[in-house]
Amino acid sequence: GGARGAMPPLEPWEDEPRPQMFPGAAPKMLTGSSDRTMKLWDLKSGECVRTFPGHKHSVLCLVVDWDAMRVVSGSADHTLAQWDLQTCLWLSDMEGHEGPVCCISVHWSTRRVISGSYDRDLRLWDMVTNNTQHVLKGHEGPVCAMSVDWAAERALSGSGDKTIRQWNLKTCECLQVVDGHTGPVWGVSLSPEDGFSALSGSVDRHVMLWDLRGGVCLRAMLQHQRAVTAVNVDWPTFQAMTCSVDRAIILWDLEAGEPITRFLGHPGTISCMCIDWIGRRMVSGAGPGDNCLRLWDFSDGWCEMEIEGHMGAVWTADVDWAAAHRAVAEAQGFEADEDEDEGKAGASDED
Repeated sequence: GGARGAMPPLEPWEDEPRPQMFPGAAPKMLTGSSDRTMKLWDLKSGECVRTFPGHKHSVLCLVVDWDAMRVVSGSADHTLAQWDLQTCLWLSDMEGHEGPVCCISVHWSTRRVISGSYDRDLRLWDMVTNNTQHVLKGHEGPVCAMSVDWAAERALSGSGDKTIRQWNLKTCECLQVVDGHTGPVWGVSLSPEDGFSALSGSVDRHVMLWDLRGGVCLRAMLQHQRAVTAVNVDWPTFQAMTCSVDRAIILWDLEAGEPITRFLGHPGTISCMCIDWIGRRMVSGAGPGDNCLRLWDFSDGWCEMEIEGHMGAVWTADVDWAAAHRAVAEAQGFEADEDEDEGKAGASDED
């Protein structure tokens, strides 16, 4: 502490408290954990509002329609479940997978769900009947990650078999197998901008940028020291966020293939991220030895809050960022752009 005294006194403006992260709003967040529960949080206060037991094993993925307060979750108990957050009721199960369900994407307007499982299959479901419409087979290992462009009826999946597959959701056929990673692929993102750019993250520690037209790896970026657990891309700005077993989160400039910022502080493996690219805010969730969530301002790397409450690893999180956007817009005197909430298509893309 001795060196501290050598610091020049703070200028008056440096002592200012940080502006509120959510002025005029208290966004909700839903998380899923190894403790077999989902928890609903007030992200402004960091308080847990409600706990949802029901799954018989870890909750590995979830997607929320915040307008309708409906949820689809996937679990290590091999099932998907539908929930009503308003009434706090479990609505139905979707059964068919023979292994943990680790990734899902939901198209709320057509009531369709696609899920990926350790049983090596992807399944398309009808949310109204809870029945499987199609089983997409091809992977020779667990399906660990998924990214879906519902408008184009295409999906990308990453697997323990080290490959990435592209699927046509209309015909349910596999369009392409992409090789390059030397370890399981735990994170994928498909660009809805051009339809052929993709990003992946793997246990081989590499983050790879692809041109799917030829299955060509444009860049292999090595900055993480351990397995990459998830990727999330803001395709319009060509920036990406990746997290890892190395306990770091990296913000990337994909054009340069270089890291912009590293976010450190989690004492455990970081397993999930939910990102507000517009507001430059992010929530990250971590696993054993941590079991906490952190709320970040990634414009300057500030950790706003550490959120505790789950008794196990936090595998998935979904935040109602649109509520924060609306509050800002209303404060500025105009209604938030209706279609700004592109997450409506079901944004569990990158868990």
